Amino acid sequence: MKKVKRMAAVLLYLLLAALLLGLRPKELFDLRQLLLVLAGGMILYLPSMGKEDFRQWKKPDYGLLARDTIYASYIETFVLVFLLLYQGPETDRMKMLAEMHGEGQAIRLISGTLMREIAMGFRPLLYGICIWIAFGKEDEKPAEKAEAAGGEVRVLTAQESYQHFLEMGLTRREAEVAVQVCRGVSNKEIAMELSISEATVKKHMSNIFEKLGVKKREEIWKYHHFSE
Repeated sequence: MKKVKRMAAVLLYLLLAALLLGLRPKELFDLRQLLLVLAGGMILYLPSMGKEDFRQWKKPDYGLLARDTIYASYIETFVLVFLLLYQGPETDRMKMLAEMHGEGQAIRLISGTLMREIAMGFRPLLYGICIWIAFGKEDEKPAEKAEAAGGEVRVLTAQESYQHFLEMGLTRREAEVAVQVCRGVSNKEIAMELSISEATVKKHMSNIFEKLGVKKREEIWKYHHFSE
């Protein structure tokens, strides 16, 4: 529900900005470009999914999906602008306009049209940014999370936190996973960061819970928040 409200707020602000800046809202919307951005986000998101996710089709990590969507918007925007600049104005069209309005006026008309098309080529980037704002992860620091949970925060460096976890009986890999948890990273992101499968991350998490005597991941970083 919160994400829906954020998306509504983004669309409302986009509409307001377009009206106040003298743009027609429909000029900012292109269904084909939007669908291509969404499809690109899903394609880029697929490698982060584990086998269990494919089999059971679990609820996606919207934070990662939003991140991959904005990456797709960068790619699409680059391709569109590159094609416009590479192809340039049509020669036949230039000749026709030159005959009708003169060479100088033809160049101005073509330049204006090209600039407008380039501007429209940036729409996918706008879509990606809007999706990221609505569905991306909130910038909430681990320290703030711990304080909200009612715990005392010990500010450690990443290395100090890693050594502390080793002293508490974790293996080196489990300590690495625990440090990532202290950063507020999801299982999918930990898997990508450490180049292991998400299933392996979940197995490490189970071992960490057992060894530290905790039941929630929030309890892992409750007293082990570290400064970057």
